[in-house]
Amino acid sequence: MRQLLVVLLLLLATGVRSQGVVLQWAYGPFGTLGDAAFVVENGRIHQAVGPFGQKGPCMYVFDEDAVYYSADAFGSQGKGAYRLEGNKLYRCQGSFCTRSSGALIVEGNKVFRCEGPFCNKAEGAFVLNGRTVFLAEGAFAQPSDALLHVRGEVPMIALLAILAGL
Repeated sequence: MRQLLVVLLLLLATGVRSQGVVLQWAYGPFGTLGDAAFVVENGRIHQAVGPFGQKGPCMYVFDEDAVYYSADAFGSQGKGAYRLEGNKLYRCQGSFCTRSSGALIVEGNKVFRCEGPFCNKAEGAFVLNGRTVFLAEGAFAQPSDALLHVRGEVPMIALLAILAGL
């Protein structure tokens, strides 16, 4: 009985939390699963370590409409990286995340690259098909090889920030 109580107290003291959303690399036209690539948890995007997705160093910190580079491996907010406005993801700069040029635009399940300060649509970049993200080809964003597979629910701003960084 004492041993069980000690174990429970240790678990509570260390703040046990569930694993965040894991994004795995995917390969080929059918999306064959590979190793873990990213872990999204508590407003932070971490690089995954190992095949099962243990949290590595923090890369980005995000909120509802902005993504910031991480100032350290633990997830302190640094300078601005991206800003989401509607269905458009813009690059941003500075600590207040001042909007700059366009990066990506979402139309349905297709993601296009965009150019300039008004985020004018360019060629296709990615296709979101269920939980698998495919590379896209051409102006109509025809799906090509798989890139990522999402295990769990990831906020759209986090997914777009990861895709913009690839």
